[in-house]
Amino acid sequence: MRTEDLIAILPEAILTGVGTLVMLLAAFLKKGKEQWCATTSLLGLAAAAIAVIYQWRQQGPAFEEMIVVDPFSLFFHLLFLLIAALVALSSLPYLRQERLAIGEFYALLLFATAGMDLMVSGNDLIVIFIGLEISSVASYVLVGFRRNSVTSSEAALKYFLLGSFATAFLLYGIALLFGATGTTRLTQIREVLRGGLHPVTAANPAGDILAGSTSVQPVLAQLTGPLPTTLLALAIALILVGLGFKVAAAPFQVWAPDVYQGAPTPVTAFLSTGPKAAAFAVALRVFMVALESSASQWSALFWICGSLSMFVGNLAALWQTNIKRLLAYSSIAHAGYILVAFTAHSSEGVAAVMFYLVAYALMNLGAFVVVSHLGNRGERYVEVEDYCGLGYRSPLLAAWLSIFLLSLIGIPLTGGFLGKFYVFRAALRADLIWLTVFGVLNSGIAAYYYLRVLVAMYMSNPTREVPVEPVPLGVGCVLAVCGIGTLLLGVLPDPVLHLAAQSAQWLQGRL
Repeated sequence: MRTEDLIAILPEAILTGVGTLVMLLAAFLKKGKEQWCATTSLLGLAAAAIAVIYQWRQQGPAFEEMIVVDPFSLFFHLLFLLIAALVALSSLPYLRQERLAIGEFYALLLFATAGMDLMVSGNDLIVIFIGLEISSVASYVLVGFRRNSVTSSEAALKYFLLGSFATAFLLYGIALLFGATGTTRLTQIREVLRGGLHPVTAANPAGDILAGSTSVQPVLAQLTGPLPTTLLALAIALILVGLGFKVAAAPFQVWAPDVYQGAPTPVTAFLSTGPKAAAFAVALRVFMVALESSASQWSALFWICGSLSMFVGNLAALWQTNIKRLLAYSSIAHAGYILVAFTAHSSEGVAAVMFYLVAYALMNLGAFVVVSHLGNRGERYVEVEDYCGLGYRSPLLAAWLSIFLLSLIGIPLTGGFLGKFYVFRAALRADLIWLTVFGVLNSGIAAYYYLRVLVAMYMSNPTREVPVEPVPLGVGCVLAVCGIGTLLLGVLPDPVLHLAAQSAQWLQGRL
């Protein structure tokens, strides 16, 4: 194994090693000392971030081009580590309150993050699938982490069963794509679809040598027919189903409301940001690099999925009384906004997707952290009516939640506004007029149910006694990071936008 290979998987190796160490610590630590698991996890995430920064000077392929270290993967590595750190920092009070196994929680969180990192570094569909499974298995367990809760167990079972079906669709799609192109390497698939590489050569590196043999030429002549477009179209559709499930895009979103509501709130915060961003990153690499030449076949599918996701998510959210279900349908709608930029099929659209994912991660994480803190033991207070009068009972928490909700609406001076602006601008420049109109219309629909929560906090009297506990230091720090980050992205977006544009241009250069 070369040094370059070790450097390429250094963040994943650190996260896996620290996750194993946290499990061992949990077995030997005395009761009341579980905070060392959280501290160790945060140190491991910091070490992984340092490794990512070091990788900026060591970019390139590794493991025979199965893994690639590039600006695109490094951007998402940093995003995943930030999400995991914020979830880890805010989860300890919740875990103690619910009397859950702290060590196992942090270990699973680290393993899931390692899987997401592997997903975005993969230049081979098999590597991407392995990373997806590592992340998914850890997520299944995290959803059912409140073992004494019937809703949590039900959510875990639904997530596992539907996730297994989605994984099967993805795996069948990979198999069919291999059958059509003769390879699972993304860059080789691109060359095959462009006509610069033949499936026989892609499947057998010695194909060019064999082609020079007169005894083999008749056999190759029978294999060198036209590319099976029907098989390719079916492969694209199945891969879209598998990834569409992971991002909770319609019509593959049926699992999201029940899972988001039943899972522990810190886990819901993680699921709605980390795995969603990882699946979108994989989709960018698969469709914008490997399948770019087949954009005419998949762009219409993304157009339909984006439109359905926006309407289904926003219209269903109008009737929700549970704040977690409301944010679940909101997550479906935001997946639709991201798919609008996806359909633009341009470097500007890729940059818009990446910027939007950063803004969405901050505002959605912040909202769920507030919900987690106000839920109290057993998550008893998660109805919209429980937020009545919160502006008077806890002005600071209400202020933070207001910032996150206004950003989710897309109000100016927030990251959510600029995220939608860049998405719709990319769509307009790609002549996606009707899709942009649908997006703007849905932003107006979404304002209703977000403002309903704001009205409850500041203009309604409490309907029942809802205690508000003091905000722990870790939770306060996370709210400050998410809130300030949301505002900074709305006022000074240039650093993140420049990094996203640089990564998008690199990805576009691969086309």
